[in-house]
Amino acid sequence: MAFVSRRTVVGTAAAALAIGIGSAATPTTVKRSFEQLGPARAPYAPIRVLDTASMPIEAPATATGWGTKTLFKGPEAEQLRILYVPPGAEGAKVHYHEFHEWAYNLAGDFTNNESTMPDQVFGPLQRFREGNFLSRPPHSLHGGERGRMKWMASQVGAEILIMEEKDASAYSFTVDPDVRNGQTSQGMRYNPNYKEIQNWATPRIIDTLDKMPWQPVDGSPGLNVKHLIDDPSHGFRADMWFLEARAPTPGMFRPSYYRQAHEFNFVIAGDLAVQTQAAPGEGASTVELKKYSFVERPPMSIMGLAPSAASQTGAVWLQVTYAKGAHWSESPTPIESPNYL
Repeated sequence: MAFVSRRTVVGTAAAALAIGIGSAATPTTVKRSFEQLGPARAPYAPIRVLDTASMPIEAPATATGWGTKTLFKGPEAEQLRILYVPPGAEGAKVHYHEFHEWAYNLAGDFTNNESTMPDQVFGPLQRFREGNFLSRPPHSLHGGERGRMKWMASQVGAEILIMEEKDASAYSFTVDPDVRNGQTSQGMRYNPNYKEIQNWATPRIIDTLDKMPWQPVDGSPGLNVKHLIDDPSHGFRADMWFLEARAPTPGMFRPSYYRQAHEFNFVIAGDLAVQTQAAPGEGASTVELKKYSFVERPPMSIMGLAPSAASQTGAVWLQVTYAKGAHWSESPTPIESPNYL
């Protein structure tokens, strides 16, 4: 995504203002009312549940009006956040990242100018709205609306769930002429060797509400799916699930664990009951999820849906899975099948 001042918001807000929640692999020792760790006995790991609606919004040090909630921070500077964009916010200068990022627009609107190559002044206009999903590969140019296209500013503000798979302040660069000529108020770094890049990429953007209907899952009454990304070449998968009210729990969501895959779940709407346990054969604990609940499921953590009707009102959730770690793999790495108990 194109954000105001990568150095200010991504650097300062992400590093200095992140609320410091550790991943389940490296759990924090500070008790937080909005955080739950599931039971776990070695070699198994706990799931981590956040009630993100109850988390405080952290604001940048500068008075930009932007805010953030940090849900996950990985060992290689991966960072999953909810970004709060104020009404009237503009984007960034034309820039790219040397890493993959993905995002889901929870509410509101935010605009990007999607450029094909560095010398393009106006690329396709993309105004992200609720339900838009983005998968942006490395070297995908975006931004360019800041300071010269006021009508592209956010109309009502936005809430964006976004995962950046490396340190954005260290691996983001601009090709914008303003920055190239020394106007660096945004903190963008200019790459003088950008012409050596031969693989300018384009993102995958899906309007999941208007352009992609639910697909019933064969053999699982009441379960529906939207397959957003299935990319074994990079060990990455993204799906949206819809479990209808009081539908029987699908067999595919019975308790299981991954040996090395890392999974993130975010409830977009409704209620969902999940179960976890410290080890196979031990008693299960139930966690009731609601709108904007977040569940991190690291390797060796046991989780499944509640065994009867897991949702009373119906639930929609986004599920993102990495084959290993929390970033695109460097070589083809298929995501393993779950190990069912």
